Amino acid sequence: MQLSNDPLLLKLKEALANVRAKKSDIFNGWEVSISDSRSMQSLMMSDPIQGLASYQDREVLDRAYGIEVFTQSGEPKVMGNSTCNIDPLAPLEEQIVKTLQNALQVSNRPWNLPTPEKEAPEAVLIADPEIKADIKAAHAKLLGQASAKAKRIDIVKLNSAELYTNIRSTYFETSTGLKGQQDRTDLYFEVALEKLPLPNTQEVLKMKTAISIEEASLPAFIDEIVTETLSIDQAGLPKTQSNAVILIDGKTISDLLKNLLGQFYAHNEYNKLPFLLPGQKTYSGEKAIDSDKLGLTLDPTLPVMAASSAFTGEGLTAKKGVMIENDTVMHQIVSNRMGQYLGKKTNTMAGNIVVPPGHYSKDELLKSVPECLEIISFSSLLINPSTLTWSSEIKLAKHYQKGELAGMIKGGVVSGDIKENLRNFKFSSKEKKINEVGNSFASPKGYIGPDAMLIKSGVKIAGE
Repeated sequence: MQLSNDPLLLKLKEALANVRAKKSDIFNGWEVSISDSRSMQSLMMSDPIQGLASYQDREVLDRAYGIEVFTQSGEPKVMGNSTCNIDPLAPLEEQIVKTLQNALQVSNRPWNLPTPEKEAPEAVLIADPEIKADIKAAHAKLLGQASAKAKRIDIVKLNSAELYTNIRSTYFETSTGLKGQQDRTDLYFEVALEKLPLPNTQEVLKMKTAISIEEASLPAFIDEIVTETLSIDQAGLPKTQSNAVILIDGKTISDLLKNLLGQFYAHNEYNKLPFLLPGQKTYSGEKAIDSDKLGLTLDPTLPVMAASSAFTGEGLTAKKGVMIENDTVMHQIVSNRMGQYLGKKTNTMAGNIVVPPGHYSKDELLKSVPECLEIISFSSLLINPSTLTWSSEIKLAKHYQKGELAGMIKGGVVSGDIKENLRNFKFSSKEKKINEVGNSFASPKGYIGPDAMLIKSGVKIAGE
C-alpha cells in the first residue's frame, strides 16, 4: 500500500503550501505523516472442549494524519514547532494556521532542518512476512496455538486470554524533501491463570508482546506462566543483604542497557543532564579481574526486529555503530539538531541492541557462586535514567545455593546501580531475542544478546 498516493495527503500538502505562501515570514518548514493500521482482536474464556473459546472478535481499521510545523520569528531569531492530529472533515488550512500559532509560543535556538542525503536509505525488513501477507490467517494460527496448548493444561485453571494481531504502515514527508514508508507488525497476548484446587485468592496475569509469530512462541509462553502459577504459594521473603548476587533474564538486561544508552545521546549533554562521552568507562569503581567486559552495537538493519528502521526520528538514514567496546564508550549519538547546537558531526546511529554472549551456561553461572537469587519477574522495575539506579519489589524469584534450588522467593525489594553492576558481572552463553513495540511513553526496543546475566556487585535486597 503506497500511502504517498493518499488523496488527503495531496490536499494536505497543497494546504501547507498555501499557508506557507501567506505566512512566508514565519513558516519555516513542515512534516506530514500518515499511519494506516489494521488490528484483529479476540477476547477468550477457558473452554473444556476447545481450550480457549472466543466470546468477542473484532477487526479495527484506522487511518490517521498528522503534521508538525516549524517557525522562525523575532529578533534575534527563535525557532518553534508544534504538532497536530489532522481531522479530515475539518478545513485543513484552519488547522494548519492554528498549529502555526501554537508553534510561535515555543522559543528554541534555531537549527537547519535535515535535507536528503546523497544515497537513499536501503529498505529494511521489519514486518513479519506471514502477518503482512494475511493478517486474518496469522491471527487464526495464533489462536489455534494458544487454544491447543490450553486444552492440554489440567494442573491449573486458565481463566481468560486476549490476543491482538496488528499491522501498521507509516509514511512521512518533509518540506525539505525527506520521505519514506515502512510497515510494522506486532502482537499482544494476555492470559490469566489460577492454581488448583479452587477457590483461591491469587490469580497470575501475564502479558507477552512480539513482532512475529515465531518470536511469540505462545505455547512456550503459556508453559512459563503455568510454572509461575504453581509456585505462587510456595514462596517466602528473601533475607536482607547489602551485597547480594542475582541472576537476571534477557528482558531485564535489555532494560538496563537501554537506560545506559540514554546517556549516550547528545541532547543529554546540551540539556545539562548526565551524559557519557567516547573514552569513558561504563562501570564505576574498580573492575573485577574475573568480570566479563561489555560490548554493545546498535544495528537498525536486522530483519523483523522492533528497533529496525531505515530512518531516524528526523528522517535521516539510520546507521549501524559500535557504541561500547571492552567497557569503553566509543561514540556519542548526535542528531542533526544537536550536532548544530554543540558543533559536533551528526552520526545518526540507531537500532537494536546487540550484545556478544558470554562463555558459560546459565546453570554454570548459578554453580559459580555460593548463593544467588534468580529473578523470575519484577513487580515493577523502575530505572532512574539520570542516576542509573533501579529498584523493584520481587514478584517471583528462585533461591539457589551452590547451584541447587533451595526455595522460592516472593516479596522484598531488590535495588541496584547499573554502573556498579557492570563492575563485576558475567553473561550467559545462550542468546535471546527480545522485541518491545514502542508507544507514547517509550521508544521501541530490540535486543539480541545473552539470556542471563550474573551480577555480583552493586545489588541490595531488603527482606526479612
